[in-house]
Amino acid sequence: MNYRARVAAAARRLGVVGSVANRPDGTVFIDAQGPREAIEALLREVSGPQGLSHARVVERLAEVRVSLGLSSFEIVRE
Repeated sequence: MNYRARVAAAARRLGVVGSVANRPDGTVFIDAQGPREAIEALLREVSGPQGLSHARVVERLAEVRVSLGLSSFEIVRE
């Protein structure tokens, strides 16, 4: 299972909606929306030396409502 699929599986298990995509520069962009606790759990699971990757995560958490129209976590294919 590749990194994007692992992120999506973790997000779905945690009840997070949004998407994950590879960017042209080789980085991975994760747009995750949901309860703060679920987002924090997702970030712990997919980053650091203990997570799915040795990725460096820059995070921005904000208390916002989930965007209308989002009901799942998608892998964006570019």
